[in-house]
Amino acid sequence: MRPEPSAAARRPLVVGYYGMENVGDNAFCVVLDWATRTYWGAAQPVFAAPPMADLPEGTTGMSARWYGGRGAAERAGALLTKAALLSRSSMLVFGGGSVFRDMGRLSEKKLFALFSRFSGHPMAAVGVSVGPFLSAAAERRLVEVLKRIDVIGVRDSASAEVLRRAGYPGLLIPAGDLAGLLPEALGEPIPPRRPRPAPGARARLGVTLLGVDYEAAAPEVRRREDALVEGVRALVLKEPVDVTVFVFNTHPEHGDEQVSERLRAAVADHCDVRVVTARDGVRACWAEMKQCDLGLHMRLHGAVFAYLAGVPFALVPYQQKCDDFLDEISQPPTLRLGRVPEDPAEVTRMMASLLTDPSTPGLPREVFAERARWNFTRAPWALGPAAGPSPE
Repeated sequence: MRPEPSAAARRPLVVGYYGMENVGDNAFCVVLDWATRTYWGAAQPVFAAPPMADLPEGTTGMSARWYGGRGAAERAGALLTKAALLSRSSMLVFGGGSVFRDMGRLSEKKLFALFSRFSGHPMAAVGVSVGPFLSAAAERRLVEVLKRIDVIGVRDSASAEVLRRAGYPGLLIPAGDLAGLLPEALGEPIPPRRPRPAPGARARLGVTLLGVDYEAAAPEVRRREDALVEGVRALVLKEPVDVTVFVFNTHPEHGDEQVSERLRAAVADHCDVRVVTARDGVRACWAEMKQCDLGLHMRLHGAVFAYLAGVPFALVPYQQKCDDFLDEISQPPTLRLGRVPEDPAEVTRMMASLLTDPSTPGLPREVFAERARWNFTRAPWALGPAAGPSPE
């Protein structure tokens, strides 16, 4: 008999870095919609996000017009809408990603904390990373909010250590990245590892690039971009390799379309090129990733998708969260690139080696998925073993 769900979990409001046309964050929403229903018995999870292709109609509570600009009207409209959604919710869930790195004086996180305090409705965070903080002031503000969150499931060991040092008093769940549950949320098993292409057979390289890096100087960004684009171009001239360009962020200001088009144009005359974007949806990006034989990624969740699909990949660790992911899955040293690869030949060599190197990440993908599940099964609102697979 299915256990009765907790009243707190019936109508969670899920907040995050949503509405920014980002495949990784949209994948969190896909997983959260499925997992809160499956493991917590949620009747109607609601996302503080505009409508998206990958979520059922009626589960998103924000208008797309609040994401079209950065003016006072848009900010006020978004905040008032979230306040209205909060008033109809049973709890608040921070759903995935790097949402605890920066916080201004007027952050909406203060609104969420105050609502939880005065309503008695719990707050939770699942599949998040905490830090590294962008400033001492941001750290002070964020720690104050973090200490008011009842349950925090983190996606990497580094985040767990940050919370322990901060004296976090709630339930800390050392879990995993929510995207680890993406295949199950889409109704699929974890696919078998992609076999290495036969000698001389055409292989397909999947690539995600980063359009904007707010933590690197412009000359550094340009050198890295040149190395990656020229390195891929040299690879397709040297080896029988086709390319799929994944545009994981299509936001007009923060997205990757310009640099992705530069890569497409650089290789278009030398191989078959496919382009798949955030507008096509999470399911489409996942389906295309499973068709790749190797990967070169700057977007963290490009690498996560490749790992889950059993595709050998290299990730350019432009932020600490990338290194934390590689550490979590025990990525072999032979498959690691530096933060700013400046030599196209280095990129070409790495990509060519992925066609033959038998090395694989040390962490089995099934364990990665199980850690993602702990965000839900180890929370106080879990329905119990009848809800799904149990923790190890």
